[in-house]
This record gives sequence, C-alpha cells and structure tokens, in this order.
Amino acid sequence: MYPRSHIMSIEKNFKKQKDYQALIQSVTDCVVAINRHFRIIMANERFKDQFGVHPNTLCFKGWKNREEKCENCLVERSFEDGKPHQNEETVIMKDGRAAHMLIKSTPVRDEKGDISYVLETATDITEKKRLEQELKKLTGNLEQIVGDRLQSLRKSEERYRTMFERSRDAILLTDAEGNILEINQAGVQIFGYTNREELRAKKTAIELFQDREALRRFRREIFREGFVTEFEAKLTGKGDRVFDAAITCNVMILEVMGKVTGYVMIIRDVTQRNQYQKKIEQQNKQLAILNAISMTVNSSLDLRELLKSILDKMLEILESDSIRVYLLEKEKRTLDLVAHKGLSDAFIGIRHIQSRRVGDGMLGRAVERAEPRVVNNLQRSGDKYVDVLVREGLKSTAYIPLLSRGEPIGVMAVSSITPFRYSSDYVAFLSAVGSQIGIAVHNAHLYENLKKAYKDLKDTQDQLIRTEKLASLGKLAATIAHEINNPLAAVLNYIRLMIKLVAREHFTAGKLNDISRYLATMESETARCGEIVKNLLAFSRQSRMTMANHNVGEIIDKTVALISHELELKQIRVVKNLQDNLPPVFCDFRQIQQVMLNLLSNSSEAMTKGGTLTISANGREDEKFLEICVSDTGCGIPENLLDNIFEPFFTTKEEGKGVGLGLSVVYGIIARHNGSIEVKSEPGKGTSFRVLLPFRQEDLENLDA
Repeated sequence: MYPRSHIMSIEKNFKKQKDYQALIQSVTDCVVAINRHFRIIMANERFKDQFGVHPNTLCFKGWKNREEKCENCLVERSFEDGKPHQNEETVIMKDGRAAHMLIKSTPVRDEKGDISYVLETATDITEKKRLEQELKKLTGNLEQIVGDRLQSLRKSEERYRTMFERSRDAILLTDAEGNILEINQAGVQIFGYTNREELRAKKTAIELFQDREALRRFRREIFREGFVTEFEAKLTGKGDRVFDAAITCNVMILEVMGKVTGYVMIIRDVTQRNQYQKKIEQQNKQLAILNAISMTVNSSLDLRELLKSILDKMLEILESDSIRVYLLEKEKRTLDLVAHKGLSDAFIGIRHIQSRRVGDGMLGRAVERAEPRVVNNLQRSGDKYVDVLVREGLKSTAYIPLLSRGEPIGVMAVSSITPFRYSSDYVAFLSAVGSQIGIAVHNAHLYENLKKAYKDLKDTQDQLIRTEKLASLGKLAATIAHEINNPLAAVLNYIRLMIKLVAREHFTAGKLNDISRYLATMESETARCGEIVKNLLAFSRQSRMTMANHNVGEIIDKTVALISHELELKQIRVVKNLQDNLPPVFCDFRQIQQVMLNLLSNSSEAMTKGGTLTISANGREDEKFLEICVSDTGCGIPENLLDNIFEPFFTTKEEGKGVGLGLSVVYGIIARHNGSIEVKSEPGKGTSFRVLLPFRQEDLENLDA
C-alpha cells in the first residue's frame, strides 16, 4: 500500500514523458510493477492479456506458477542493491504456450531516493530466437516475416478498437489528472451528449461525480489498490441528469518508466436495475405485511383484537403515520369508527370522525362507489372536512374501501403527516390489505353468527330435554299413582279402624297393642309414599347443567326405583351387573338419570308380556371409558329402522304413546358429555343399548393404578 503523496510524487516524476497513448501503442513488452512483498501493484494490458494476472497477486505464484519466490529473484536483488538486473528464462503463457522471455528489473525511486517498487519488463524473445535460427537458413524470407508480424499487430489493434466501440458500457480513458482523453459511443449515449467532442470539452472524470464524498472514497480506493470493481455512485450527465452507475477502474502505467499515465473507467448505468431492486424490496415488504395480516386474520376471531393487531403491523412497516377503520351499518347507512391508531384523542372525539353517513365526504364516497379515493395534498382538497384533518397535521390520505365478496363493508383511511404521493401500485397494495381486513370482518361476523346459532341450538336442545322430562313425568304419574294408592289405602283403613275403637272406648291392653301395630304400619307406608314423591320431585326439578363427579351405580339405582312398580306390574325381572368400586364419572346427575329413565322405559314398553331387563356398568381400562349397557328381551327393532331411531320425532310406537323425542334427547345428552351411544337389536329377541361415558383425567389415573 502506498500513500497518496507517494503516488502523486511518482506522477510528478513522469509528467515530462511523452503522451502515454503513443507509448502504449508502440511498446509490445509486458510491464509489471512489484512491491517489496512480491505483490503486483500495477500491470499493463499486454501483461494481463498474456498471463491473465491482475493486481495484488503474488508475482511468483500468479506469473510463474510457483509456491515460493524464485531462487535468483531479480526483484529481490534490485531492492537489495538498487541496480537493474536482467535474465532470460522460459515461462508459461495464459494460453499454455511456453515462451522464452528476456526479463529486466528496474528499481523506481521516490523523491527521497527510496525504492518505491521494482518495474519488471518481459520481452518475448521466442520469436527472436526462432528468427535467429531461421535467418541463418532463410535470410531471403526476412521481409515477409516482418510484414506478417506487422499485419498481426494491426489486426490485434483492430480487435481491441472493435471491442471498445461495441461495448454496451461506457469506456473512458483519462490522463493522470482525470481529463477525458477518449470515450466510446456507448459512453456518449449514457451521459446524454451528442458527440464525443462535446463531452471531452465540458467534463473531467472528477466532475462526473455528483457526491463529493463518493468521489473521495473512489480516489482513496484506486490510489490504494490500483483498481476498483463495481463501485456504485451517482454520476451527472448532460443537463445535470443524475443516474446510478457501477464503475470499474484500472490504473494505466507507462510500460518502461512505470509512471501512472491515466485510468481506464468502465461505467454501467444501473439506474433501472436499482429501481427494480428497490421495487422488489418494496414488494417484499408489502408481501411481508400481507403475510403478517393473513396470519393475524387466522389467529383470532375477535374483531377488535384482530383490527388492533392489523393496524400495529401496518404502521410498523408502512410509510404512513395513522390509520382509521370504519365499518358499514347497512340499515342506518352509516360508517362507524371501530379502530384507529396514530391520532389524538381530541381528533377521535369529533362527531363526524366517529361516524359518517354513506356518501358524505371523501370517506363516505369511497364506500358508496366501492372505489379508492386518494388525496395527495389535503390543503388543496375540496372535502368539507379537510380543516379538521389539516389541524391534526395530516398532509395526505388514501380512503380504501373494505370489501367482502365484492361488497363494501367499510372504509380504511390511511394518512401521512408528511407530503406523500400515493402511486397506483401503493393504492393497489392498500386495496389488498383492505381485502384482508374485509375477510377478517366477514369471518368475525360469521363467528358471531355461529355463536348465536350455537346458543339457539343449545337452548332448543335444553327445551327438548325439558319437554321429554315432562313427557317422562306424565308416563310416571299413572304408575306412581297406583304405587302410592296401595299404602294410602292401608293407612286410610287403619285410621278408620282406630276412629271406631276410640268411639267405642274399648281400650283394653290387647286393643292398645293393635293400635301400636296400626300406627307402625301407617308410619312405614307413609314413609314409602314420601320416598316415592321425593324421587319424583328430584327428577322433575328444573336446573342448569351441573358437571361433577358422580357414581353411576347410584344413578342407576335411583332410576330403577322410579319405575320399579311399573316393572313389577308387567312382571319384568331386573338384573343389575354393576362392577364393584365403579370409578366416578364427570357428568350431570339429572341428565344421565334422564338417559337411564328413557332407556329403561323404552325397554319396559317393549316387554308387554314380561321379560328380563339387564343393566350392566363396567370401567373400560383400555379405552378409558365407562360402559353402560341396557338390554331387554322385548319385541326388538326392525333393521331398516335402526338408522333413524335417534332422529327427532321418529317413533315406532302407536299414536298417542310418544312423540319420538326420547332417544333424540338421549343422543343429545350423551353427545354433550363427549360420549357415544349405539344400539343393536334383533326382532323378536330384544334390544341392547350401549353407552360410553369418558372418565375425568384424575379418575383415569386412579383406574390405571
């Protein structure tokens, strides 16, 4: 690395030399400058073409394909004794050809007399050696050989000139001070000039830079390294037109003396490329917003939470300062503010900011016509509400309709406190955001409607359960009336008998014993009536669904007690197979009791001539469910009807004996308990219902233990 002052001193020493263009055309030797660290700091085009080596490469590695410096290194000797040296050796060219070279090393000193670098020239004497041999044999063909050589040189020059002119990039040749010496036609067009003379007369390469700081960085790098690659800066052309440029520059060196004679600059106009890159970055940013909004839309169905998250994401990335979101009240034809960010409380508190009629102002017209409305300068807007917006400090606003299935459902107002011009692409992007918000609003409304529908369905289901309970109570009334009638008749008879005894005043010791016996019988029969009524009241009591741990065996026992009299009258034998220590089930006691009552009543009605009713309950350890089975030996159900028995209002009973809600209610209750029910039946042999109810988690752990 060499300081700028050192390089300038070198340039000063070379100013008295002839113009570099004449030399560069006449010198056919390879010239390279090498520093003390054996690194190539400068090389002429001939050297680069022949060996393909560029600055900053180790000379012995890049040039002579060695891993270590040469044993008889001319550069090292010139640095040590300060004298020129030369040597002949064979080297391998870039194209693989072996060439015999005369290599000379010349130390170059600065103003203080110190050696700055060593200039090596390599003269290809292969041809000379060959000619010397041939001249001895073919002295008569010397003129032809020389002519061919000159012709070859002219063709080489023509090739380079063609490449120079046909390049699509600007190629500038300057002197050491930066004055433009030559420029190709592409350069004239890129800088916007008519001809080369016009550009050479008006501009130096230094004046092409718009930014002085970029120029300083460029010069610092070229002085330090001897070349720069793809250096980006803003350059000025004709009429002070500014464009983005990528610059590649190499130092040109006088081949013999090692003087910096100028620079070769290759300039490419990358304005369009940078614009495309900026547009891609903007699109990626917008896609990131849309993706974030899309994820937010799918993450929640709470409208206010959704809108808050969306506004936060937008202001985090967009070039806007505030956002308002209005939703359309179709019946009132008004737009109501539902979300906002980046605005003062005083502004939000204004009545026409809170609510606006459809068609009123820019905001109202955006939803009325379902088209975006853009105001790039609010102070020049004809909107009657512009004064309020200007006082808030807003400079521009875009009103974007929110659409759901093509229909407007609201408006989004995006504003900026700095002058901002909304391009068509930016408005299209905001419209895409508006569509996402429209989807969010639509989904939130669907969710609210679904919640309402679910509540209505649940209320209807509860009503069905209450209706079926009343129907069950009606069925129980006759049976219980018969069951209560017998003990009440016995109590009545004993009361009448005791009245007669009191009337006759026959209270012997034997009669007193009879009265005691009568009273004991009355007490037990009355208690039995009370228990029957108590069970009936407990079953009929209205209550909300209450989940708790309950013993299914107890539920079964209390349900059987309710219809035990009916079963006795029909001569139905009850068989209970309940597993010992049944684990509790997390359920609603009365609803499961209603399930059991409906199933037992159906079995009772199916066995008109008596039979066996079997009730079993077992804990299923493998499936972690409690299994309840209710089987009868009744008439059975035809196979073609089994798929319909759980449907509401489907019944196989005679008219007046049922409305077809019993099993539908049973199915609904079991489903609400996350359980399942299935049926198997064979006509003439009987029917079996199998109910599965899940255990609570802690009970499952106890069961597994």
